[in-house]
Amino acid sequence: MVFLNFSTSQFLSFWVSHCVLSSDLPLTRHASRVTDYQFLMIVPIFLPHLGCQDRCIYCDQDAITDVNARGLKSRIEEILTSRKDPFEVGLYGGNIFNIKPEALRRLFSYFDNHRAVIKNFRISTKPVPLDDEVIAILIENRVTTIELGIPSFNDKILELLNRKHTAKDLENAFKLLTGEGFQVALQVMVGLPHETMEDIRETVAKIISLKPFYIRIYPLAFINGTPLADMYKAQKFVPITFDEAIHRAMLIYLNVLQHEIKTVKMGLTDNEVIKEKIIGGYYHPAFGFLVKSEAFYRAVSAKVAEAGFSGEVAVAVSNRDIPHLLGHKRSNIVRFNEAGLSITWQVNDIPTGTFLLRCRHKETAGNVFDALSGVRVE
Repeated sequence: MVFLNFSTSQFLSFWVSHCVLSSDLPLTRHASRVTDYQFLMIVPIFLPHLGCQDRCIYCDQDAITDVNARGLKSRIEEILTSRKDPFEVGLYGGNIFNIKPEALRRLFSYFDNHRAVIKNFRISTKPVPLDDEVIAILIENRVTTIELGIPSFNDKILELLNRKHTAKDLENAFKLLTGEGFQVALQVMVGLPHETMEDIRETVAKIISLKPFYIRIYPLAFINGTPLADMYKAQKFVPITFDEAIHRAMLIYLNVLQHEIKTVKMGLTDNEVIKEKIIGGYYHPAFGFLVKSEAFYRAVSAKVAEAGFSGEVAVAVSNRDIPHLLGHKRSNIVRFNEAGLSITWQVNDIPTGTFLLRCRHKETAGNVFDALSGVRVE
């Protein structure tokens, strides 16, 4: 049984732009998705643990940030004062849905000095609780995109993580928010305690069913001082290997891409985690690159095997895909050599994510979706 059908009539770009689509239009209740797009830079404002009454077992924020804190307003001023061109503000971290309406209004008031250049806001949050007044405040303040966190669609795993919501809560929130006109994205995770390939399959199926605006894929990190780190130290669960985490992220990435759902980010950045506190898990500064290069290696290997190629194989790729072909520190070339293949490459004017193979006088073409060939649910 293949993981998902990997045939596609339209190949999407393998790379995702660093810019994102935003809108100049006000968002109103029950509006259709915003369609007047322009490219805007996102300026992130991190609100660690804001609105969280309970912490997830992997979270390293011990104290709830006070929305009254002068430090928050000062930090916003410091970040935004020098910006003159239009931009979008991303409010990340915590659970904005759980902030009281009066406190949420106060938070948005901290941006009043910069409204002339702030085109929109986007937020990340848990899918609960849903409050009509909070949603109205988000609309009033031109929040256009809402990222909902859903580490897993397995309710037992969600309970273990202390998320305080179910997969059904996420689906209900998604439908309500899209009905209100928001562009709704999803944040998913790989490498969770007791996660199986069946959970990955379910995550893929749910993403495809919901059709989010985009997704992010985060690998789990074990951060010292968290309940998860304590579980890890006590050997209460056996983590999967780093390579398996890469593989699972790749399966999500490629399967949803086939359905024209973009992954705008894979992995944690330095401003999202304190590296010195990580004692295990799957943190890597180039996690997304590792996923894409693994996809390229598996895709080329699959087409080589299908065509019966051996020995010297020439690969023509887009200039942007040469790093994916080579792999991190040329690791893919080493793996090809170990498989008895001598790979050479050249730049060709073809779409990113596609490639042409030539061995002696035979040629064949492929793309990254060939990495899914023969993948089975374990």
